[in-house]
Amino acid sequence: MDIATLKAFFLWSMVINSVIYTTTVIAVYSFRGFVYRMHALIFRLDEQSVNTSIHRYLAAYKLLITFFNFTPWLVLMLLD
Repeated sequence: MDIATLKAFFLWSMVINSVIYTTTVIAVYSFRGFVYRMHALIFRLDEQSVNTSIHRYLAAYKLLITFFNFTPWLVLMLLD
């Protein structure tokens, strides 16, 4: 596998994951009441716990995108 293929792979992986992340953020904040009601119904969580869980999930997902997609792509760009 050559560097050009790896760069393309990491770039498209980053784009796809960023679209998923952005869609999730928009959905969570657009349908906030529905999200809180569903989590309260399923997991018996209060609004503060749901808010904390969602923000932790979004932060972890953003870090994973950065470490596993953006950083390898950047290194390959700098090596080229």
